[in-house]
Amino acid sequence: MRYLTWRAGRATLPCPPPDTIVTALDITPALLEIGSRRACAAGLDVEWVHGDAQAMPFAEASFDRVLSCVGVQFCADHDAAAAELIRVCRPGGRIAPIAWTREGFIGQVLAAVAKATGAAGSPRSPLDWGSEDKVTELFGGRVTDIAFHREHVEMPAESAGGSVDYMSTRYGPLVRARTTLEARGDWESLRAQLSEIAGAHDVGDGGPFAARAEYLTAVLTR
Repeated sequence: MRYLTWRAGRATLPCPPPDTIVTALDITPALLEIGSRRACAAGLDVEWVHGDAQAMPFAEASFDRVLSCVGVQFCADHDAAAAELIRVCRPGGRIAPIAWTREGFIGQVLAAVAKATGAAGSPRSPLDWGSEDKVTELFGGRVTDIAFHREHVEMPAESAGGSVDYMSTRYGPLVRARTTLEARGDWESLRAQLSEIAGAHDVGDGGPFAARAEYLTAVLTR
């Protein structure tokens, strides 16, 4: 069985059963290097490929399983990305995009960032991939079955503000927003807003802080 994963490392390393051939695709060379080092340290045999999910360098029907973990949702052309996921999956195979939901912690962070940086209001949003209706609309009659599951991951930090400070130095969309807004003198306003969002999603129950981030898993049968 052949697996294709998109977002090198995040989904690639945990997923492969012993009898699978795994290929990892990413558009960022540095992430491929990190993933390769981690795979080597774990003794995993993975093929690492530099490429764009909107125009993948693979033949049709190359893979039995195609997985994207909060990666393909950030492609600019949703239709092209969806078409490529379908194209490289064999008939009868499965495609599983995982995406942050609009209602969850990271989804609300991304929405606030888009508004603060002037990116809100575009006809397509990365958060469309976290909506059952939008995913159904996007893939439509091009697949034979779609199943959805909403799940979550908890993100611990020292505090709500501490979680924002950490993400603003590690999480790409927030790193870029901080750089842009600091130059305009607007970062602290957004930081305060994001801290409120983080606090609203705290599930620590009075103990150590942890924000619950919801994501949608769609399992599509080709």
